[in-house]
Amino acid sequence: MPIWGHVALLCRAIADEGRQDAEQILTKARQDAAEVITAARDAADKAYQQEIRSAKSKAYADAKQRVDHAELEARRAIMAFRERIIQTVLDTLDQRLQDFRKAPDYAAFLRLALKEGIDHLPGNQFIVEVNDTEVDLLHGEIEKQMGEESLQIEVKAAPDCNGGLRITTRDRRLRYDNSFAARRQRSENDIRREIWSVIFGTESTPT
Repeated sequence: MPIWGHVALLCRAIADEGRQDAEQILTKARQDAAEVITAARDAADKAYQQEIRSAKSKAYADAKQRVDHAELEARRAIMAFRERIIQTVLDTLDQRLQDFRKAPDYAAFLRLALKEGIDHLPGNQFIVEVNDTEVDLLHGEIEKQMGEESLQIEVKAAPDCNGGLRITTRDRRLRYDNSFAARRQRSENDIRREIWSVIFGTESTPT
C-alpha cells in the first residue's frame, strides 16, 4: 500500500479516536451539566420555599402585631371609658358633699370630725382650721366639746378648706386633716372598689 494509504488510514484512526474521545468528553460534560442544573434547580426550589416560609412568618408576625395592637387599644379604650364613669361618680360624690354643708346634720358632723381629730392628737391645746363661712357654726360645736373636756381650741378661717376641718397641735408639729378633700382621698380606694362592684360587677380594677 502506498505511503499515502497508510497515512490516510492513520489519520482516519486518529480521527475515529478523536471522535470517541470527544463523545466521551461531551457525554461527561452533559452529565456534569445535568448535575449542575439539577443542583441549581434544587437550590432555587429551597430558596423559593424558604422565601415562602419567611414571607409566611413575616405575614404572621405582622398580623399578630396588628392584632396585639388592636387588643391593646381596645383595652385602653375600655379602661378610659370605665375611668370616665368612675370619675363621674366621684365628681357627683364631691358635689353631694358640698351640698351636705347646707344640711342640718352638718354641724353634728363638724363636732364628730373635731372629736376624731382631737382623739388622734396629743395634748389639749389645738388650732382648728375651717372655712370662713363656717367659723360661727364651729364655735357652737366647740363650746359643746369644751364643756365635756378640758380643752383650749383656737379657730382660724381657712378659705381653702371646702368642707370639714383641719386640726393642728398648738406647736403646729402634728396635724390631723379631717377636711372633705382629705377624707375622700383616704377613702378613694374603697370608694373605687365599691363603684366597680356596683357598676362593673367586680371588686377590683383590672391590671
